[in-house]
Amino acid sequence: MPRENSTAGGEITIDPFYPDGYVSTDQDRAQIIAQKEKYAASVGSINFKFPLQSANRGFFQGNQTTISAVREDIKTLLMTVKGERLMNKDMGTNIPVFAGQLFEPIHKSELLEKIRMEVSVAIENYLPFIRLQDVKLFTNDEDSNLTVNQVRISIAYIITDQQAMADSVTMTVTSA
Repeated sequence: MPRENSTAGGEITIDPFYPDGYVSTDQDRAQIIAQKEKYAASVGSINFKFPLQSANRGFFQGNQTTISAVREDIKTLLMTVKGERLMNKDMGTNIPVFAGQLFEPIHKSELLEKIRMEVSVAIENYLPFIRLQDVKLFTNDEDSNLTVNQVRISIAYIITDQQAMADSVTMTVTSA
């Protein structure tokens, strides 16, 4: 028999959580709603903030705004090596692999173009709500703060789903 609730007007409603009639004393609808409210308010984040750090009640810290969440998504995507994700072997880039080639006898312009293509293709495939405006790459020739084995990647983009919200992210890749 379905679990029924009576209202003040004598009207009987069937509990949508248990339409098949399953009734249990330890699964009360009021308890379920209270648990949802208790934990929903404490999480309040869009995605995880890396590196993972503990927050309230055992949850990880998260990004609270769309821009910070998208920045985190970009950094995670670009620093994930292709083949690293179990069920999605093509996700990621070869930028961490290229970082090991910064000392190799390869033309710097060729390496920078490979990195630029990796960034463009990865964002186009895995973050389709982002439209790249510009991808700039800097080496120690252009930026004196960088060492010989570092490349700085600066990405300007627009989040198309959010009324054309513009932002940029910069990260430095260092060979091991």
